[in-house]
Amino acid sequence: MSKRVWNHPEVPAGESATQVWRSPGELEGNPLFQDWLEREFPEGGELTKEEQELSRRNFVKLMGASSALAGLGLASCRRPETYIVPYSNAPEWIIPGKALFYATAMPRPTGAVPLLVTSYEGRPTKVEPNTDHPESSGTDAFTQASILNLYDPFRSKEVLRQGKKATRAELDAALKDFSAQAGKVGFVFGEDDSPTRTRLIGELKKKFPGAKAYRYETLESHASEEVLGDGVKMVVDFAKADRILSFDCDFTSLDQVGPVKPFFDRRQGGSHDGGKLYGHDLDPKKMNRLYQVEAAYSLTGGVADHRLRTAPSQIIKVAAAIATALEVSGANTKLEGDDAKWVEECANDLKAHAGKSVILAGNRHSKELHELVAAMNAKLGNVGGDKPASLVQTGNKGLAGLTELAADLESGAIENLVLLTPSNPVYDAPADFNFKELLGKAKTSIHWGLRTDATAYAATWHVPAAHYLESWGDAKTAKGTHALLQPLILPLYDGIGELDLLSAFLNGGELKLGDEQTPSAGYDEVRKTFEMAAGKDVSAWSKALQFGFIEASYPEVALPQVAPKPGASLEAPAPTKDSLDVIFAADASVWDGRYIDNSWLQEAPDPISKLTWDNVAYISPKTADSLGISKELIELEPINNVAGIDVKNAPRPEIGEGEKARAYMIDVTLGEKTLKIPVLVSFGLAENTIVLPVGYGQAADDGRSAAIKFDSSKPTVGFVGLNTGFNVYPLRTSDGSFVQGGAKVGTNTGRYNVSLTQEHHAMYGRALAREISTAPVESHGHEVPFKDQVKKVSKQGMDSHMPPNKSIYKPNDTEGKPLISDDRHQWAMAIDLNTCMGCNACLVACQSENNIPVVGKEQVAKGREMHWIRMDRYYAAAPDGNEDNPEMIPQPVACVQCELAPCETVCPVNATVHNEEGLNVMAYNRCIGTRYCANNCPYKARRFNFFDYNKRNPLVEKNLYKGPWGEKQVGDSRHLQRNPNVSVRMRGVMEKCTYCVQRLENAKIKKKQITRKKSLGMASTEVKVSAEDLRIKVDSVKTACQDACPAGAITFGNKLDGNKSAMVRAKESARNYDLLNYIGTLPRTSYLARVKNPNPTMPDAKSVGRATINIH
Repeated sequence: MSKRVWNHPEVPAGESATQVWRSPGELEGNPLFQDWLEREFPEGGELTKEEQELSRRNFVKLMGASSALAGLGLASCRRPETYIVPYSNAPEWIIPGKALFYATAMPRPTGAVPLLVTSYEGRPTKVEPNTDHPESSGTDAFTQASILNLYDPFRSKEVLRQGKKATRAELDAALKDFSAQAGKVGFVFGEDDSPTRTRLIGELKKKFPGAKAYRYETLESHASEEVLGDGVKMVVDFAKADRILSFDCDFTSLDQVGPVKPFFDRRQGGSHDGGKLYGHDLDPKKMNRLYQVEAAYSLTGGVADHRLRTAPSQIIKVAAAIATALEVSGANTKLEGDDAKWVEECANDLKAHAGKSVILAGNRHSKELHELVAAMNAKLGNVGGDKPASLVQTGNKGLAGLTELAADLESGAIENLVLLTPSNPVYDAPADFNFKELLGKAKTSIHWGLRTDATAYAATWHVPAAHYLESWGDAKTAKGTHALLQPLILPLYDGIGELDLLSAFLNGGELKLGDEQTPSAGYDEVRKTFEMAAGKDVSAWSKALQFGFIEASYPEVALPQVAPKPGASLEAPAPTKDSLDVIFAADASVWDGRYIDNSWLQEAPDPISKLTWDNVAYISPKTADSLGISKELIELEPINNVAGIDVKNAPRPEIGEGEKARAYMIDVTLGEKTLKIPVLVSFGLAENTIVLPVGYGQAADDGRSAAIKFDSSKPTVGFVGLNTGFNVYPLRTSDGSFVQGGAKVGTNTGRYNVSLTQEHHAMYGRALAREISTAPVESHGHEVPFKDQVKKVSKQGMDSHMPPNKSIYKPNDTEGKPLISDDRHQWAMAIDLNTCMGCNACLVACQSENNIPVVGKEQVAKGREMHWIRMDRYYAAAPDGNEDNPEMIPQPVACVQCELAPCETVCPVNATVHNEEGLNVMAYNRCIGTRYCANNCPYKARRFNFFDYNKRNPLVEKNLYKGPWGEKQVGDSRHLQRNPNVSVRMRGVMEKCTYCVQRLENAKIKKKQITRKKSLGMASTEVKVSAEDLRIKVDSVKTACQDACPAGAITFGNKLDGNKSAMVRAKESARNYDLLNYIGTLPRTSYLARVKNPNPTMPDAKSVGRATINIH
């Protein structure tokens, strides 16, 4: 189904434009990309096999037969009987269809996330940031998807003993015996900080004199604590930081060191202050500046003003060179070439902002790097008092690490073990520890967890854990605020809370789990901790539960004197094609493997590579070229008709539909171990470096060698995590931790199907994602200052040749008569690319709010993913820039709610129409699935239900279509998460972004109720209601994506609110522009161009912020 080809602008003769691309195929001019560009659906996605079988003639036959059968009165054709049963004893506050909201928090290694959870009739359905919390900074994809883990049908449901089912009575007896004879017992916790747990650890040590506490999470290193002190961490207030230097620290995403919202506020030059001002007031002098030194692109690197691409083993040399330039005692290292200039100018900038800057290091790096960072921060006076950084003492002081645990188990210092960490050490601990064998040295081991993973089956006992939304608890946020966790639902599978279990050990093994009337032991322990901190005032406790936190902060500690001794680290040789550096990286979908059964995260495309449902090895284009596989990686093997291959005559019978989906396989050898894994090219990656995302390959039954063999008698994953990815943990050892050198890469003849979305829904047009620079840039032979660049944002691309578009929805004409049918609400949205980092929080939040189904790897490969928001990621390099180290610009795209919508004019049944508030709405019951609307959408924002994904699970069913009378799959617990205010769509229906219309309607109903109360007691003739009386309060309603965004990149509101609305102020910015403005669709969603703040003296300054400056 080919799309209309618009007359898009070309590069003027004799001029070169900045190259902007989404994939290697687009950069190289691969014809396959052009094919995807011209089609809304791939060749295999236009007509399914089932639809081919159900031709028009067969349809007529079927209808004739059904008419004949209709008169037979078959009993089996009766509509199923269902019942609406009232409450016999209605719960307080519960009103069917009306939501309740509860404050709680999600424990995380980097600090608890304060949340407000939506609940319908006792069912938690959605998590939102708790905006009353002083550290509220949105959420991320993991937080948004955590609610799906609550309803995971493959959660741990039963007690296990030696890997076999046991009764709760047997567990109770075992806990009592264990508590009586524990003796030398070790407790292993996660990295999150809980005040109540800290108190209970102290009491456990008193009860069991031989007890010892440990902490372990796969991706957390204690290298910084070896420098700063036991349990000490650095917290950064980015509002005070004018300059930031980061050594492979992804502080906006995976390595957070404090709330990230202040960092992005400073990207607005300090103008984005609580929504009072916006980007049209952007002051370049007040913008912060970020220098990033890293090997592979991170989300933080994507927003950096200057990014130095460096092999991971060489990062410490760059740090030592900057320390030398800053005159840090003991540092004596210099670099050569452009890197030397980069280091010199970076150091000069830091010196000029001493006391107003901060230097960070990623937690996967060595103690020596953290010593250099601490010394540089001390030299610049960046730590303590009113400075940007502070050192705080957490409650994790005195907790040993995994190395100490292994030694204690070996020596017999620990005889019994209780594992309360969310990690899975049998699977993810360094290979040389052989943790399964270590676990066998304990007389008794008790594992507590949400999943029956490999560690659960290896332990003596496994105890099902309660989800954080099912249990009482508390946790510390990044800055030390005491957050409270309260249950929104009783444990679905009789799970036990962490505090319930610890309390049982203190009380002779007696578990107090509570019920509808009596709270669990966890409540008693949390309440006791609260009373120790805030007294026994009942009203204070009620208020704390209502708001979800107690005002508190970590105690600050002084920065210790550090004498950096990089020593042997500086002698590490640079990697070569025969000896590569390897990075074991956190995966954006499964983290360290704990989210392997979360289908929302698995199907969310990786923010950088756009890969779904798998992990692969990533290498740079030049490394691929040196290995002789560059062509294979850029031109991934085409399959089916996408490249004109006939399936029947395909060179291999297993070739099927999908996007160029067969990736090259390589052998990665590290030490004595070899891993077979598919490989893809990644731009911005250091040469001779290979990135291996962790967490996959936990179970497979398809014969892949680089995954744990699935044992149906001991299932360690559900159907979501089965046969996904490759297990890279066997290559990782304790000596090198997350970065190791000396890897060898070999090629083989294997191929592997991958589902990439980087070319899906690609749009025609240029200057789609726009950016400018605070420094003057050269364009068409002359320099353009910042103020002129801002003025030209809306004239980039073909927009410079078009007259300004005028909205057809104006509040009033000159005579005061409304030109529109609703003069109360006209909705619109603005997305600021200057603060968007592409983290996928909005994508997952939208899926959670709007009941968007998961379609599975095979359907994604066919271009049938259902996400209403897609996160386009563009690479850009100036004509004189480096294609191997381009800039990266993310751009979220959903339905832009066109005022002159092309989709509406082609729908034969008026299923997509405009409402009086300017929204392009869908009438699902009218839709007959012609897909004309999708084909006519220039933004490619519409999604089609090729199957009834809510009727049958695409991750289980091989044949999703079973005819009009096919049996419905038995629903699982995930249906409990559905939002009751959003229709669940069926097969053959088109869907798209609705601006969360259900939230808008709810807000309007509430406003009407408030207005009605004001008129009670008045005669009907006396009641006068104006448009203002029925208009929703300014900026009081938020879309799901806007609520979730940790950077505040999305503003939404009513155009009729005028300058009082943050959205209207955003649209008044000179940086504001409409996507594909020149085709005249008048979109209600607009974008604000990204602004880079380069240091003019840096060697790469002229190539920064020029992604679209030369495009006409």
